[in-house]
Amino acid sequence: MKFLMLILPIILLFSVAMPLSHGQNAQYVILIHGYNFEGTSSWQDWMSGVNIYSQLVSAGYIVGVVSYYGEFYINFSNGYSYSDPNFIGTINTPIENISYELVNSLNNIFGGQYPSVSFVAYSMGGLVLSYAIENYNMNFQINSIVFMATPFDGSPIANVANCLGLNVGYQAYEMESGSSFIVNLQNNIYLLQGSYNITVIAGNYDPWWGNLFFNGDNDGAVSVASAESCPFNYSYIFPDLHSSSMDQFTLSGISYFEDQNVANAIINSI
Repeated sequence: MKFLMLILPIILLFSVAMPLSHGQNAQYVILIHGYNFEGTSSWQDWMSGVNIYSQLVSAGYIVGVVSYYGEFYINFSNGYSYSDPNFIGTINTPIENISYELVNSLNNIFGGQYPSVSFVAYSMGGLVLSYAIENYNMNFQINSIVFMATPFDGSPIANVANCLGLNVGYQAYEMESGSSFIVNLQNNIYLLQGSYNITVIAGNYDPWWGNLFFNGDNDGAVSVASAESCPFNYSYIFPDLHSSSMDQFTLSGISYFEDQNVANAIINSI
């Protein structure tokens, strides 16, 4: 028993730090969830609605789901999981910190094996990924990227929430239109360009409040123009789509995770 107690920490450390073993032809897709004002992980969005996660697995991909609220972890569809108990994320954790954690974790997971990895990033998750690509080195090849409703040029809804004094955290401040984070991201947005394809997905639900705060089509949280404020190869604009966080406030329309056309666009783009 004493021997087990001595080696257990070593076993646990090895299980977290060991690289992900994979076949030569394995194809990975990493799913990155968006902002949640409650500070709880919304990785379950990928399994809701039409279940984008299961459709990607059925298409033959090894899918990794990222969670950055609470303890950081990435769970893979082949049973492998990686966590970092030293990272505890909240709505006050800077996006830059999440980006660093994402890159550091993926570099540890793939262990210099240089596999081909695609990303599907939703809302703020796209900002996490974009900042990571702009500022850090990844020791693996990026195959393709799909950005869903990512506010590359910020969101006026974040401005309104902060103006009203709502407890929405530092991340909402960073997502304000004209914030220092957004300005810095846009100044280096050209660094997203690479040997991979970038696909943008946006929605034009255009709710009544959108007419008050946005100039042009929007999904209630992110405008089409903001979603397209990055270098991209393909763009899909779907009608009547709104942000999943707006479900309780909408009277019609569906979220990105409930539209099979969105799932089809993702699968066809990676």
